[in-house]
Amino acid sequence: MGNSEFVLGGAEVLVDITEYFQSYQIQRGKSRELDKFNAGQVSVRFENTNRFFDPTFAASPYFGQIVPKRQIRVTNNDVIQFEGTIDDWNIEFSAGGQSIAVAQAFDGFSILANLNLDELTAPEESTSERINRVLDAINWSNDKRDLDLGGAILGAQTIEAGTNVLEYFTKIGLSEPGDIFISKNGSVKFVSRNVSFQSDGVTFSDTGDDVNYTDINVVFGSELLFNSVSVSSPAGTAEASNSGSIGEYGERDLTRETLLSNQDQLDVLATFLVNRFSEPELRFESLSTNLKELSPSSILSMHELELGDVTEIKLTPNNIPPEIDAYGKIIGISATVTPSEEKMSFNFQSVAGALFVLSDAEFGKLDSGNSLGW
Repeated sequence: MGNSEFVLGGAEVLVDITEYFQSYQIQRGKSRELDKFNAGQVSVRFENTNRFFDPTFAASPYFGQIVPKRQIRVTNNDVIQFEGTIDDWNIEFSAGGQSIAVAQAFDGFSILANLNLDELTAPEESTSERINRVLDAINWSNDKRDLDLGGAILGAQTIEAGTNVLEYFTKIGLSEPGDIFISKNGSVKFVSRNVSFQSDGVTFSDTGDDVNYTDINVVFGSELLFNSVSVSSPAGTAEASNSGSIGEYGERDLTRETLLSNQDQLDVLATFLVNRFSEPELRFESLSTNLKELSPSSILSMHELELGDVTEIKLTPNNIPPEIDAYGKIIGISATVTPSEEKMSFNFQSVAGALFVLSDAEFGKLDSGNSLGW
């Protein structure tokens, strides 16, 4: 907690208010691979006995700043953990003179969810180009964009006035398919389907040799089992199915509405999705770790993890070999920091279908789990 830092303010000036910090909770990302990314949020509690965080107290050095729509940034170990905009200040008073102020903030997804486009003409272009075009239209800062080069080509269209920005970004993400979310530093982040995973990152294990976790959830079921897929766009519709999977598990449908420019892309995406999800897969769904029990270097590595990063996960159930060893892409991060504890939890998706990466110890093995991209 001693390395946490909190600042708030307007668009240009941030004020350090770390000395009043009591605790924070952060939640970002999503729970499962096919879910939508949610707006990240943070709740920060501050000591308010001196009324510095009372918006009616004119003697406060922050008078006039304790209002909604002010920027807030949370850092830990000098690494940004969250940047967003305050929606609410909740002030708690007690008869004994104690007071707590709670700032509730959300990341840039909450802004995008409340923005609608004017009519916008777009040519045939890649997913990343389309994201940039929309961000230009809403005057989103160039410094707050972190976009991979997109692999899919979207059709030319006139985007209707009143189209919601976040809903449109969701369609772009489904078209790639890739991930669009708000990064820890407040940037619009786009992770394309052709991202190259690396296996030399963080390793979680139950042996104490790597980053130790306190609990872990492994699933093997039908939550992500789909064997009949329909993908559509203004260019047409493509369908793909796996008859063997349907015979074994019954028909389970997945529908995707995209912006793809032609039938060939629709066909390839439908085939990819049915190959990816038509069989159940044992996967690490989530785990938690107590940072108070880790070394300083491991603590820093936890603070540096971001959505989209790939980690290795090892588990020997009940200490009975063989060990389960797999990789997972982080799709959800939550953190709780108080004076007595610091815990982080992560949600994962499988890296099945990851690209072949030359010279990488794991993803450089071309087998049924790898692809060369398309």
